[in-house]
Amino acid sequence: MITLIRNATLILCLATFLIPQAMAQKTIPSLFITQKPKTSDPFLKEIHGEFLKVADDISELPAPARQMTGRRLLSISRAYLKRISYLAYAYQLTGDEKYLRATEKYLLAAAAFEDWNPSHFLDVAEMTMAMGIGYDWVHADLSPESSKIIREAILEKGLKPSMAEDYWWITTTNNWNQVCHASLAIGAWAIEEFYPEISSEIVARSKEKIRIPEAQYNPDGVYPEGTSYWEYGTTFHVLFLDAFEKKFPDVSVPVSDGFLNTGNYFLHAHGPTGSFNYSDSRQNQVMSAGMFWFASKTSNPSLLTDQVPFLQKFVDQEKQLNPENNGDRFFAFLLIWLSEMELDNIPQPDQLSWSGRGENPVSFQRSSWDKNAIYLGTKAGSPEVSHGHMDVGSFVMDANGVRWAIDLGMNNYNSLESQGVNIWDGKQDGERWSVFRYTNYAHNTLLVDSALQDIHGKGEIIKVKDRKKIKSTRVDISSVYSEQLKSAIRTNLIRKNKEVRIIDQVQNNEANSTIRWAMMTYDSIEMLQDNECIISQNGEKLRLRIVSPKNSTLKQYPVDPTAAGEEKNEGLVLLGFETELAPKQKQKLEVRLIPIN
Repeated sequence: MITLIRNATLILCLATFLIPQAMAQKTIPSLFITQKPKTSDPFLKEIHGEFLKVADDISELPAPARQMTGRRLLSISRAYLKRISYLAYAYQLTGDEKYLRATEKYLLAAAAFEDWNPSHFLDVAEMTMAMGIGYDWVHADLSPESSKIIREAILEKGLKPSMAEDYWWITTTNNWNQVCHASLAIGAWAIEEFYPEISSEIVARSKEKIRIPEAQYNPDGVYPEGTSYWEYGTTFHVLFLDAFEKKFPDVSVPVSDGFLNTGNYFLHAHGPTGSFNYSDSRQNQVMSAGMFWFASKTSNPSLLTDQVPFLQKFVDQEKQLNPENNGDRFFAFLLIWLSEMELDNIPQPDQLSWSGRGENPVSFQRSSWDKNAIYLGTKAGSPEVSHGHMDVGSFVMDANGVRWAIDLGMNNYNSLESQGVNIWDGKQDGERWSVFRYTNYAHNTLLVDSALQDIHGKGEIIKVKDRKKIKSTRVDISSVYSEQLKSAIRTNLIRKNKEVRIIDQVQNNEANSTIRWAMMTYDSIEMLQDNECIISQNGEKLRLRIVSPKNSTLKQYPVDPTAAGEEKNEGLVLLGFETELAPKQKQKLEVRLIPIN
């Protein structure tokens, strides 16, 4: 259980933070803020005080110029979303005119752009969200001239371009749908008084089409694109729902059970060292505004087990919000949802295992919720999903605060695209698979006859055990090796909360085959014997031992990038072994991973 620490001295120091230069606010927000932000709660007051320091810094920064990164304006749009939402919310908190003027500065700067880059419509979407929120939260306190300029920019550079053609994202199932439809709805609601016809049309379209990706969470809440895109697409989806429900409290918005349960997916997809970063995801754990919405919506405060400590670090000044980057750009919304909750105590989750079906099935298991616990994430699914990798059967493992079995995760897109690599060509022989980290060559799974996994195959979770002595996940990964193997079943398990075992039962097809088992890990390795070694990292150690086949010899495989612009993998190595299979031969492969306490 997490108990929040309240600093009485700091509270007294912050007691007057609402007073300086306060002006009589005329703006009554219609989006997200349904009442004056709560400031009486001591913990909230502390957080607001730290937040306002960041808003102060942002208020003094120059508005970013319209500078492209490759084919994208997205980083600029995100900067505006962060800065405008921080400043406008600071104005709602305090009435301080400096936040109003700074908000106006950014709104007018974005309005002056020639366009918001409709060729990559996410850029338009996030800028429209930024402008819609900023306008809604300060419009009545601006001059009529400024208000008109901002409204017209939202109309001409946000809403109208979305109606210019039948864009693919309108009906797609992935994060583009969520980000674009949510953002356009916010922009439309912000200016609906002046442009009712187009605003009504866009909101109706968003309400209908945003339900398409919602179905991807069914039946259990798994987000097919992984944790990083969960944070992206799901947060925008939640922003749409929250805005709609508050604008129309008497109108129910249908939401699927899978979507409502997805907070559990995101919670369990993180181990002690961070995210199970399969697909195009990063390992680092983030402060997620959306999790506060889910915790409130589902009356499940345990979803915030990993989140509230972030806030405490923020209050204790162990974590800073950087005013100049795009990180934590939804923090103002986190504060809004936080102010609608009671957070005195956060119970620990009662599940140690969680698995989910759907388009990209996954399973997460742990020995406990302790920071030194063993954590085991197992990936089934398909390389063919949006942002997918050839990672079917792969796993990650944490123990003693170290990620021992590593997923390299995403690569910066522009660094590859700028070198001419078409990373969106995901056909079986497509250029996406020229990138080492996207393939099964780089993942903690099998490589058979040096062949890539079949993108049309799909691994399925066939059994999950959650017992005191054994927590295991069994996946059938045969279909991604259908050209090489008759069958391949992998079982990943935590045994007695002390070790991990990876067990493969394979049967060969009609020809001779070579199977490589490998795990991405650190390159500090001490060999004990041919089949056993010690891996070291940050003062901790892990014993790796091949149990089967007998007489196997551990090898280290290179992890060099294979595509121009691909990130380097310094300090890492693929550790594994190979075994030869005769036609139709059955073979067991088993490896033990034992943390040394």
